[in-house]
Amino acid sequence: MTALTIRKSTLDDIPALCVLADAARAFMAAHGNAAQWGDGYPRDTDFAADIQSGSSYVCVDQAGQVVGTFACFDYEPCYDVIYDGAWLNTDPYVVLHRVASFSGQGIGTFMLRHMMSKARNIKIDTMASNYPMRALLTKLGFKYCGIIEIKGRGQRVAYQWCANA
Repeated sequence: MTALTIRKSTLDDIPALCVLADAARAFMAAHGNAAQWGDGYPRDTDFAADIQSGSSYVCVDQAGQVVGTFACFDYEPCYDVIYDGAWLNTDPYVVLHRVASFSGQGIGTFMLRHMMSKARNIKIDTMASNYPMRALLTKLGFKYCGIIEIKGRGQRVAYQWCANA
């Protein structure tokens, strides 16, 4: 794998982010998870909002090509209530959303490990049917914590990673 770096996204990255989202939708559909982003989410407007709030990051290869993306926030209101389980702690956390990369190249692992080197407490959610993401989270030491509800988008399985766990 070529050398990868993480940087803040810019508005100029939006076309590449849309290509990544399309590739992620196709990958999820091919792996039994067509519902998660099946409605065209995330859109260019979602990426623009993340960029303008300073929450969007891209992973770029040596040639400068955008090969992955994620959004990082300090809080997620829908994580206040968790069903059929519990969070590992009540400490401050970051939450990752809209994680997408070209598959099979270790980019998702690189991006998550990057965040694990920066944050001590990470929460993330995905659809129960997103088995590739769930396997990646488990491989990297994230713990399944329960079910959360995203208003208007349904239930998600929730995971957490703690540096001191």
